[in-house]
Amino acid sequence: MRPAYLSRLSVHRAWRLLHWTLILTGSILLASCHKAPAAPRVSYADTPVAVADGKHYIFLIHPLYNPQLLAQKFEPLLLYLDAHLPGVIFDLQTANDYDDFENKLIAGAADFALPNPYHALLARDWHYHVIARMADDDVFRGIFIVRKDSPIRLPADLKGKVVAYPAPTALAATMLTQLYLQQHGINVQTDITNLYVGTHNSSIMNTYLSQSSISATWPAAWEAFEQSNPKEAAQMQVLWKTNSLIQNPIIVRNDIPQAVGERVAQLLTSLQDSDPGRQILHDINTRAFIRSQDKDFDVVRRFLQDYNTQVKKSR
Repeated sequence: MRPAYLSRLSVHRAWRLLHWTLILTGSILLASCHKAPAAPRVSYADTPVAVADGKHYIFLIHPLYNPQLLAQKFEPLLLYLDAHLPGVIFDLQTANDYDDFENKLIAGAADFALPNPYHALLARDWHYHVIARMADDDVFRGIFIVRKDSPIRLPADLKGKVVAYPAPTALAATMLTQLYLQQHGINVQTDITNLYVGTHNSSIMNTYLSQSSISATWPAAWEAFEQSNPKEAAQMQVLWKTNSLIQNPIIVRNDIPQAVGERVAQLLTSLQDSDPGRQILHDINTRAFIRSQDKDFDVVRRFLQDYNTQVKKSR
C-alpha cells in the first residue's frame, strides 16, 4: 500500500513530471537521428509553478545522478516534506553539471540545497548555512573504477594515462582521488591527463568505453550505475578507495524563515522513525540524516589546505 503522502501528488507536480518525461524522451529521440550526438543537457525550470494557496521552495540537488534518476530518487522526499509542512510545496531542481550547480547557489536560486561538502563550505559566503547532513561519514570517499581487463594494478601504472572525473569541484570523486594519487607517487599535474566529463555516470562510462584508463567517482554513484547498467558494471570493478571525509549536507538560504528551516531539519532527522521514511532514506542511499551546522564542515577547510599544498603545488 502506498504511503498516504504520495496520494497528495498535486496537478502542478504531475504536469512537471510529465514535462521532465517529455524532455528526456525528446532528447533520446533527437539523439537517435544523429551519428555522434552530444549528451543531453537536461535542467529543471528556475521558476516554480505558482499556485494560489501554496508557498514554493526550490530544493536544489547537486548532480549525483542523471536527471531522470535523480528525480526518481528524490521526488518522494520532497512529497514527504510537502505533506508534513502544510501550505508549503518543494520543487525539485538539479543542474547540468557542477559548474551550473555552483552558479545557481551563487545566484541564490535555491532555497534549500543538497551540495557536496566543498560547496557547503563555499556556500557560507553565498548566504547559506548547514542544518543537517547525511549520516555515516565513512561512506563519503572517492573510489577508482577500472575495466576488469585493465592492466592497471598500481598507481604508478597510470603514468601517461587518462583519468576521468566528474568535475574539478567534485569533492569525493575528484579532490579526494587526486590527493590519493599524489600521495601514492603520481604527480597529478604532469604524470597523467585529467579529463573532466561533467557527471559521475559519464566518468564511469568513459572507462567502460576505454576512453580513459580509470574513472574516479564515489560509492553512491557506482551503486546507482550497477543497478541501472548491470551489463556494463559486470565488466568493471573498484580498484582503490580513498580515505573518507564528512557527508553531504542540507543547506538553507539565510533569508528563509527560521521556523521553516527548523521544521525541515526535524523532518529529515526523524525519517528513520517510520517505514515510509526508511524507504525514502533507502532510495537516496543513506541510513539517516543527522543534525549538523557550519562548524562541522571546518574539516573540509583543513582538507583543502592539504589538497592545495600537495596537489596544486606543481602548477
